[in-house]
Amino acid sequence: MKRFFVFLFVLLFASKIFAQTNELTDAQIKDVLVTQNIFGEYLKFKNDNTFVSDYRTKGGDGYNFEGKYSINKGIISFSNVKGTEWANKIISTDNNGNLNFNSKYRYLPDTNNGTFIGCLFNLEDKSYFWSVKKIPSDLIIEINGTKVYKVNNEIYITENLKMRDTNSLKGKVVEIKGCDFRCNAWVEQSRKVVFKGMVIEGYIAKTVETETIDGVTASWYYIQQQEHDPFGRNEGDIYNVWIFGGYVKEFPVDEKHENPEELKKSVESAGLKFYQYVNEEKK
Repeated sequence: MKRFFVFLFVLLFASKIFAQTNELTDAQIKDVLVTQNIFGEYLKFKNDNTFVSDYRTKGGDGYNFEGKYSINKGIISFSNVKGTEWANKIISTDNNGNLNFNSKYRYLPDTNNGTFIGCLFNLEDKSYFWSVKKIPSDLIIEINGTKVYKVNNEIYITENLKMRDTNSLKGKVVEIKGCDFRCNAWVEQSRKVVFKGMVIEGYIAKTVETETIDGVTASWYYIQQQEHDPFGRNEGDIYNVWIFGGYVKEFPVDEKHENPEELKKSVESAGLKFYQYVNEEKK
C-alpha cells in the first residue's frame, strides 16, 4: 500500500495540473457541489448549506460526520463539524488526497490529477482534495509533457508488445519481474512485454498524436504494470510503461475476460513458463 501512495504522488506531479480558466460565481459553485455530488461518499453538499459524509475505507471502516459550509467570493469554509476524530482530516485509500475542515478552499472544476477532474484546493497548505469524477475521454491532459487522452475502458492485447519508458521505439525497454493474470495464472520470470491475450485495467491513457510502425498507425498507450507477488498481497512495485497501440483493443469495463490457453501460448512464445491455479491450488 505504501508503494501505491508513492506512485500516486509521483503521478500527481508528473502530470501537468490544469488550473481553471473561468471563475464561477458563488451560486454556480454551490449548484455544482450540490447537484453533481462529485465528491461521492467523502463529502455530500446539501442545498441548505449543510454537508454530510459517510466515508468508508477499503478495509470497511466507516467514519460519519456532518457540519455546515459557506461560500463567499469563491472561498469555501466549513463550520460546526460534528463526528469522529477523523472529521478534520480524511486520508483516503484511493486517489482523493486530504481534507482539513479547518482550512479554506477554492473549487477548481477543470483541474485534474490524471485520474479525476475537479478538486477543492486548500488555500493554506496548497494541497488538493480530488473529486470522484473521472476525466472525460475527450479531454486532453499531459503526462511528462506528452498530450494524452484518458482511457476509461479496459484494453485487450492482441500481440506480445514490448514495454518502454517513453512513447517511442527509441524508448528503453522496461523489464518487470513476473506478471499476474486475471485468469488465476502468473509468470514468475522477468518479462519485457505485455502478453497477447492480457486484459489491462487501471490507469490508462493514450497519446493524442499517432505513429506509423510497420504500416500500422496508432496511438501509444500509457499503462500500469505491477511486479508479480507470489502471495497475492499486491505489494510488488508498480511501473508506468508505454506500449504501441496498433495491437491494442479497447472495450467496456468487465466485458472481456482473459483466455488462459491463449495466454499460455503467448508466454511460452516469449520463452517463459506459464503457471495457473488448478483445483484451488495455491501459489
